Parts: sequence; C-alpha cells; structure tokens
Amino acid sequence: MTENERQLELREAMIEALLESAYDSDSAANERRIENVMNRLETVEIGGGQAAIQSPPRNRSRRLPRWISLAVAVSVLVTLVVVFQATGSSGYALATVNRSIAAARELFARRYSVTVTVCNASQGAVDIKSDLYVEGNKRFALRHPALIPGTSIWLGSDGNETWIVPAIGPVRVGDETALGRWVSQQQQLSTPYLHVSTILARMAQGYRLEKKSIVILTRADGTVVECQHIIGHLKSNRNDKLPDTISLWADVETGVAQRVEAIWNLSANESGHQKIVIELVESHDLSDDWFTAEGHYSGNRRKLRLDSDD
Repeated sequence: MTENERQLELREAMIEALLESAYDSDSAANERRIENVMNRLETVEIGGGQAAIQSPPRNRSRRLPRWISLAVAVSVLVTLVVVFQATGSSGYALATVNRSIAAARELFARRYSVTVTVCNASQGAVDIKSDLYVEGNKRFALRHPALIPGTSIWLGSDGNETWIVPAIGPVRVGDETALGRWVSQQQQLSTPYLHVSTILARMAQGYRLEKKSIVILTRADGTVVECQHIIGHLKSNRNDKLPDTISLWADVETGVAQRVEAIWNLSANESGHQKIVIELVESHDLSDDWFTAEGHYSGNRRKLRLDSDD
C-alpha cells in the first residue's frame, strides 16, 4: 500500500467516526443542532455582499426529514474534517484508532494473548496470562487460569447471551449486565477488559491521542507486521480505575490491532493493575460452538442464571 493510499484509508476512517458523532441517535438533540445551522444559513454571502434568503415559516415542532438531517450532518462533517486535518498528528491518531475499532468489528476469528501485571504490597509484581478469542465486537471467549492449579475459567458471549464455565460447579448464563456484575465480584479475574474493541473504544473517547513512529512487530508465529504506533494519555485523572496511558500498534495495511498496552502509574505503596498487554497471536477458523458455553465443557453440567442466588 502506498503512502497516499494509506492516508486515504485513514481519512475515510476518520470521516466515518466523525459522521457517527455528528449524526447520533438522539433525534431531539440532532434536530436542535440542525435548526441552529439552518438559522445561520438564513443569510449567505453572494459576490462579496450579503443576501438574505427568505425562508417560509417553519413549524418548529415538525420533525425534519431524515435526508435533510443527514445533509446538514455531512456539512458539519466537512468542517470537522478540515479542523482535524489542521490538527495533524491528533487527527491522524484518532483515524488510526477508529480504523482499528472498525477492524475489530469484522467477523473474523482472532486469538490474542493477554498478560496482566498485578502489583501487591506483599508479593510484588505478578504476571497472569490468559487467552482471548474474538469474532466481531459481540462474540468472545476468554480462558483465564482458575484458583485450582491446572484448571481454567471460561467466560464469553455468543452475541446474544453471556456465559461462564468455571473449573467446577454449575455453568452460569445471563445478559451482558449480569456478566459485568459477576466479573466485578471475582478477585481471581485479573483483566478488566473482555474484548479488544472495548479498550479501543475507551482509548478513542477518553484519551488525548498522539501519533508515534511506524514500527516493525514480530508476532509469536514469526509473522512480521508494519505497525502505526499510537499512544493515548488519559484526559482526566478523576477515575483512578482507568489506565493512565493506552498504546496501540495497528497494522498499517489492515488496521487490525496487533498489540494494545494499558499502563497504570502506581505509586510504590499502591496495589492493583500495573499493566495489561494484549497481543495478536493468530487469525484462524474456530469450531461452530467456540463462542458458546457448550464448547468449553463436556458431559452434563447444571445451568443457572447469572442473577440466581442458587
């Protein structure tokens, strides 16, 4: 891919991201923005002078046609693109992150290795390794070491229902909210991120992005990948649960995240997450039941709802 083609793809990714922001699902807020833009367009410059455009009275309670909404959104978008182009590195960085988010939503199965470094006042820094399988932004399966040596916990989603297969005991199923509540209560689970797209979305929304140099990464299988390195700095430190920095290494050809790294700047006396490294291992086909609970246990096991007290 030439440099011009790469710039074009990044620009298209940025435009898509800006359009999603400019044309959101809040119809009331959207119409208010459109009304303000239309009012400002009442007077336009013609040949160096001003000419008032007389518009027929509008019923402000009447919903504007969707095509008008979209047209105004695109007009706003063009202005935003110019602004982002002027910002240089930050606009390029945002486009790269959003391109990786789009790639993460593609329905291709990928396996990532996850290494979580946890600091403890008594034990020091400990690395915990897991395997994360993703397909699109809804289907995932995470294998995490359990407390019983040599055993694992599996948890994931088939796109409709979330599930947990512990080393022993009943299988639990439920919705995404119930899974999040369950995970937050488990001290044995070291990773706060269950999907690549989750951490990338967080990076795009709450971090000041900076374009770094293009680097060459070598994956575990020996594949050499040219990557654009982007680093994000947390905009606000009011939430101490968020990483202070998130870095992305994205394939310059495909946009696929090859490596994502989150770092917490802990003090000498603090305990908790210090670093999470998510690295792409391979892309390959998986069995049809891989993203279901049934794909990760054998025999008959009792099923319970996640919100059950049993």
